[in-house]
Amino acid sequence: MAATAAAVVAEEDTELRDLLVQTLENSGVLNRIKAELRAAVFLALEEQEKVENKTPLVNESLKKFLNTKDGRLVASLVAEFLQFFNLDFTLAVFQPETSTVSKVERI
Repeated sequence: MAATAAAVVAEEDTELRDLLVQTLENSGVLNRIKAELRAAVFLALEEQEKVENKTPLVNESLKKFLNTKDGRLVASLVAEFLQFFNLDFTLAVFQPETSTVSKVERI
């Protein structure tokens, strides 16, 4: 009888967890938390690279592209898109990853 009660409790816990996950997904909270976590992890890794005095990760083809007028325009449009739709955590990853924090031009 105790095994049956434990199984019922476990099933109720699973149902509650699934309902909670579904509610958080529907409200957008879960995706926002995931995005914030990804941004925090990226920024922590970037900060660790600086602390260790290693050469920062550089995407040479992106660097060359961003040194062109079209490249700066594209980066500016992407940053503006992210800002417009309040994708702050994505923007927090995009700007340092593309080294466009201060370079992104406003049009």
